[in-house]
Amino acid sequence: MGVLFVACWLIDGSVNHLAIAPAARLVLAVAVTVIAWIASFIIYFGYFIYFEMAWQGQTPGKKFAGIRVIEQNGQPVSRSSVFIRNLLRVIDEGLFLIGLLVMIIDPNERRLGDLAANTIVIRERKATFASSDLKLAASLSDHDAFDTGRISTEEYELLSSFLKRRQELDHNHRLAVASKFEEYFAQKLGVPAQKADSELFLEKVFLSYEARAER
Repeated sequence: MGVLFVACWLIDGSVNHLAIAPAARLVLAVAVTVIAWIASFIIYFGYFIYFEMAWQGQTPGKKFAGIRVIEQNGQPVSRSSVFIRNLLRVIDEGLFLIGLLVMIIDPNERRLGDLAANTIVIRERKATFASSDLKLAASLSDHDAFDTGRISTEEYELLSSFLKRRQELDHNHRLAVASKFEEYFAQKLGVPAQKADSELFLEKVFLSYEARAER
């Protein structure tokens, strides 16, 4: 934005020194101002809108800070929600920082744009277990990965704990626990339970969660 301001200032200064009629100079100055406003709008809003859509609720800054925008119900943020929350950014950051006032009042520290879009910003904790620490039989490809946006960090850690310690259980207990876990996560993700191999299903859920966290 600073570079754009300096460029417009230099162009405006050059226009004032052109050997043209005053009326033409005025029209040119207005055109430069309009273009500058349009470019500023695209850069200011486009940055947040593009990255939050492409990176599932994250911008480079959010990724560095370990935070992400999601829907209030835990689902990945939708395109319409991204548009709404970011178009209201000008109100949140203007009008005497009304967004800051709303964040102080709201128990979930949401700004006006988040309230309108029904979104919330969450902090993503680093995984407690890495897939390299586990013996996994499953592999993951793009077409069979699950959308794990609804799974909380606590649920992920519980799943990770089971996968890491399952060999300590006797065979029947291990199968029963795996089956219960499969039913729970299948319902949570809105997918059918496989039943044939509950642990393989759970491993794919685990790998899907890790793959999403690394984006």
